[in-house]
Amino acid sequence: MASIGIDLGGTKILAVLADNGEVLDKHKLSTPNNEGPEGILDAMTAAAVEVDPDGIASGIGVGVPGPVVPGSGVLPLACNLSGWTSPVDVAGELSARFDQRPVFVDNDCNVATLAEHRLGAGRGVDNLVGVFMGTGVGAGLILDGKLRRGPRGIAGEFGHTIVDFTAKNRSTAGNVGLGELEDYAGRSALERRARTLHTHGESSALIALAGEGQMKSKLWKRALDDGDRVASRLIDQAAEALSSALASVVNLIDIEMVVLGGGMAERLGPEFRDDVAARLATRVFAGNVVPIRSASTGDSSGALGAALLVEEGRM
Repeated sequence: MASIGIDLGGTKILAVLADNGEVLDKHKLSTPNNEGPEGILDAMTAAAVEVDPDGIASGIGVGVPGPVVPGSGVLPLACNLSGWTSPVDVAGELSARFDQRPVFVDNDCNVATLAEHRLGAGRGVDNLVGVFMGTGVGAGLILDGKLRRGPRGIAGEFGHTIVDFTAKNRSTAGNVGLGELEDYAGRSALERRARTLHTHGESSALIALAGEGQMKSKLWKRALDDGDRVASRLIDQAAEALSSALASVVNLIDIEMVVLGGGMAERLGPEFRDDVAARLATRVFAGNVVPIRSASTGDSSGALGAALLVEEGRM
């Protein structure tokens, strides 16, 4: 039976109508910037109606950028969504807009990992971590074949893994961080570090390419291909930080596979993935080799995973 999946992001909303993992229709629109939760809920509703005008879907799944209170469908806070500063019952609000059809809500990286496990690179593996490297760094965990959310819904907050415990006591090129993985491997943090280095006299093609705009993933790839020293050094540090954090995950819970996705990782390509894998191999306990596979469900992974929530009947 068909279901709707919605991937809610800071800049875009993607809705799909899916049946047994097959996308029947999809629709994308921009996330409203100045309308608060109500405007965002209205936009999600519009996207869902666009893919399912006849109302055939049995339910709606939503992936949201933040930890969801388990079993509630409530998103307490979303830092990258305009005006989302207090808890919102996403499940209840959307269900009311769709004649009380069931709505299931989970973290965006959780649902993307679910899609990779059921339909993509992680098929057949019971214990894996899906890592998504984009504006920040997020992850989802599959343990014993099931998505692990944790009692407070924060399982998989991989970007907040500490990779440098001295960071709070020192300054790197004038930029003080907490030493989290996201400080070294998230695109926003990488941009801040590149601009800080520039102000301290280290020229980089990244500045010329981006100007006053965002240093998007494609600009990092172009700078790397052109041999830019700042880009090369910062991406090398990202690979080092990512492999270190992954080694801790492997050693702690004995996962079998890493699925690596997200806009930044996809743009950097197989060379970056293989570099991280080689570094990881030197860090895991007892020489256990853990493969890193590229995510394969594409831009629709979050929406597809959200649709799977309906099939699994989980909020």
